[in-house]
Amino acid sequence: MGAKNKVIAGDHVGANIAMAAGQVVLNISLGNMIILNKKMVASHAVESETKGVHTLSLTFADGKKSLLELDDKMCKALLSQLF
Repeated sequence: MGAKNKVIAGDHVGANIAMAAGQVVLNISLGNMIILNKKMVASHAVESETKGVHTLSLTFADGKKSLLELDDKMCKALLSQLF
């Protein structure tokens, strides 16, 4: 089974992670999204990587924290935005 590309724990749990206009975004609800970039994400860490499934922890600029499960493509895109 592949990665969910979702928030699996913490703030925004259940929110989808998607690509929009070439950027990785967190879709909180219809019309409400956060662009995951250096401005919005204070810090991140790769917690685990197994068979194409990546688990990353994010701390947002407002102090909220989320644990994400991403596939290879989404993980690579997100890490390039946060670099």
